[in-house]
Amino acid sequence: MERRIGFIGLGNMGYPMAENFLKKFGQVMVYNRSQQKCLDLQKEGASIVSNLKELMESNDIIGLSLPGPKQVEPVVEELLKNGKEGQIIMDFSTISPALAVSLSNKAQEKGIHYYDMPVSGGPAGVRNAALSIMIGATKDEIEKNDLMPYLETIGKTFHFIGGRGNGQAIKIINNYMAFATQVINGEALAMADALGIDEDTFYNVVTTSSGNNMILKGKMNKVKEKDYQPGFALDLVVKNLELARDCCNNLQMPNFTLNTGLQMYRLAQRKGCGALDSSSVIQVIRDLNKKDK
Repeated sequence: MERRIGFIGLGNMGYPMAENFLKKFGQVMVYNRSQQKCLDLQKEGASIVSNLKELMESNDIIGLSLPGPKQVEPVVEELLKNGKEGQIIMDFSTISPALAVSLSNKAQEKGIHYYDMPVSGGPAGVRNAALSIMIGATKDEIEKNDLMPYLETIGKTFHFIGGRGNGQAIKIINNYMAFATQVINGEALAMADALGIDEDTFYNVVTTSSGNNMILKGKMNKVKEKDYQPGFALDLVVKNLELARDCCNNLQMPNFTLNTGLQMYRLAQRKGCGALDSSSVIQVIRDLNKKDK
């Protein structure tokens, strides 16, 4: 029997996820706060519901991609309230490991499977089914529930971390490293500006030398063209770094670089960059270091 799919959250990541499911499986039922995005997907063949109760009662598998913990927790609790044994929730959002464990425990009480499955790769990664997916479960468990065809619809690399919350833990670590590196890239570009090294020379040398990194190359065109239309919004970076900071604080670990990076992204927020791409922090850093002429 073919399983029915529901999806919640049609943002930069969620929309192409739901679109991929629709193209692969021929049907998807969607819910989103903004009805316009639902209507856009309806034109491609998706069905729309106006409440979470109907979505949960009508589907076997629910996927969700929401901005953060404040959105995920009430949504999942509403789903569980209306769910039944055997249903599956695939959560592609980024939340705290502790919240993922809590939601999983609540789901288990009703015989529902809740999996934390945060992703990396951006909207282009979704469209090309090339995401890296960090799964808080074992490979055997995912295969037993026959979820690989759904994951392969959006992803290419699958990390089975084992244990609820572990997907979120490694995702937070990955995000911390990526976003801190972006601040370093910004400071390096500002230093190049001050020393009279032009932008093309900087990129030509560094991207072929030991200072190269995935973020530097991945965001190069955005920085050079000053095109900060969001792939991953800077507001979401702040949320992700706050999750990492909270983890460090709970573990009583030092987090000097993390705090410095968080301060820079918050400064960029105050300068109006919150809805822009995360790489806009690089421009903010460069502008801070420009000398008055």
